Amino acid sequence: MPTNSRFLKEAADTVRSAKNERDKKYELVLREVYDAVPRLYEIDRRLSEMGAAAAITALSGNLEKIEQFKKESASLSAEKQEILESANVFSQKPNCALCNDTGLINGQYCECVKRIARNMLFKELEKEMPIADQRFENFDLAFYPDTTDGNGVNPRRVMSEILNGAKKYCADFNGGGKSMLFMGGVGLGKTHISLSIAAEIAAKGYHVVYGSAQNLFSRAEKEHFSYSETRERTDELFNADLLVIDDLGTEFLGAFTQSFFYNLINTRILQKKATIINTNLSFREIEERYTARISSRFIGEYKMIKFYGDDIRLQKALKK
Repeated sequence: MPTNSRFLKEAADTVRSAKNERDKKYELVLREVYDAVPRLYEIDRRLSEMGAAAAITALSGNLEKIEQFKKESASLSAEKQEILESANVFSQKPNCALCNDTGLINGQYCECVKRIARNMLFKELEKEMPIADQRFENFDLAFYPDTTDGNGVNPRRVMSEILNGAKKYCADFNGGGKSMLFMGGVGLGKTHISLSIAAEIAAKGYHVVYGSAQNLFSRAEKEHFSYSETRERTDELFNADLLVIDDLGTEFLGAFTQSFFYNLINTRILQKKATIINTNLSFREIEERYTARISSRFIGEYKMIKFYGDDIRLQKALKK
């Protein structure tokens, strides 16, 4: 399952570090028991001697002698085990029986690493957005009028379709998928729906990047002019399985942002990477602000979804 390589590497390091730490503690306890019970050193020394002798005896074909070695070895091993268990020292068991805490199976990351990486990714995402408060299950359709306006639009029916479509989008997501442009006035649930999608996709283990247009473009510009060789945060915008840009139109639109935004949108289209953009701008305002080059990309490659209803934030404020 795709997960950002940065988190996979960190997760693998976490698995191996935990194993090393457990091994160190176990060796420390073991050494204390050995020092308290010198008989353990004698048993280990005799087992080592018999191992070498048994190998030589096996070449001679002396089956009787080999059998004696086996019996003595079993007896000594049982004695050692009894001493250790009486001191509450038991054999180390790995946290993950699949990879024995190495983090790898046949050169591929183990599921235990992927699970930790998904948790890391989710926590990273939580820093950027209020995931816990913005989920499909708490998207309340009751805030949308169940009446048909003069244009034949019933906001509640439309928003119910958008909600169900968003859930299906998550269920079908496989690392690619259609990009979407969420449009409509303030407080209509665009951010809530896109955050819900981001949370679901991230929970499936995909790399999701979320942020306001202002923050994302500002970071990219800062990295661009930092003269650093690394462009980690900027690269994530291009490479994420899902990129969510919130509040497009609120950012400062300088020459860098104008060029960067077009390059970002165009590159992700060519790489078949999914992008979700929220904006309060009308399509005409988008074209005037970002030029026809970007608006044409939206027309040709994005599914444009219009949100309807009354400002939910205002409704909640009035209830208070």
